[in-house]
Amino acid sequence: MIDVSERERWAQSVSLPLLPRLANRYMSPAQAGATEGETMLKNICPLLATMALVACAVTNEQPLSDVEKASKTGFLTNYSLLHPGKEGEARLRYINPNAKWSSYTGIFLEPVVFINDANKPIDAREQQILTSYFYTKLKTSLSRVLPIVELQGKHVIVIRVALTNVTSGTPGLRTISVIIPQARLLDMVQSLGTDTYAFAGSAQGEGEATDGETGQVLGEAVDGRAGGMSIENAGAGKWGDAEHVMDYWADLTAKRITQFRSGAPAQ
Repeated sequence: MIDVSERERWAQSVSLPLLPRLANRYMSPAQAGATEGETMLKNICPLLATMALVACAVTNEQPLSDVEKASKTGFLTNYSLLHPGKEGEARLRYINPNAKWSSYTGIFLEPVVFINDANKPIDAREQQILTSYFYTKLKTSLSRVLPIVELQGKHVIVIRVALTNVTSGTPGLRTISVIIPQARLLDMVQSLGTDTYAFAGSAQGEGEATDGETGQVLGEAVDGRAGGMSIENAGAGKWGDAEHVMDYWADLTAKRITQFRSGAPAQ
């Protein structure tokens, strides 16, 4: 058997892609088996890490294709401005690069609109519950950025939001899929192929910010998210996942306006 120093000199003399295959010729079966096991582990670890991160999420973004194929409702001022967002941003978005965010002193929040999906109708009472919930969350989050004002006008940001496709979760079965280890693992594996979790609810929405005096578009967004596998979702009721999505959107809207007002580039 060659010694270590000789093997190192030999390894440096061959092309790098051939090293793992050729080096095994000089390994015992046990060593070769260990190397194969390490390779398998390296391949599996990224998948496990991804699943672990997903398992911690309260909500997960829907695939861009699902958001893009949703019908344009006509709610936004100009859909042609939208482009795919980066990680951590809305799936489709537009931010006016010339907006003077720091010049605004108040926010006017319009009532949240519900645009019913004809294929998945939701009765008027539940629509009212969902829109009232979203309005309250937006108002609470945005009031930490600027005062909420009663009139549109100069130096006022007008926020308009619509819920365009909301689906309910399945109470009971949703809880089981999150808490029972076997069901949880099965659901997570299934999601890798379907991009959705069994029994989870979801929401899609559109929103825009405009200048209260001129009506100029400051920003637009279209997004879609669904309930994740966080333990926080274990007790989610019929609309629990959708409410978590609205919580996420309200916090993200406030965060983005705060960033833009502080001088962060509006891209």
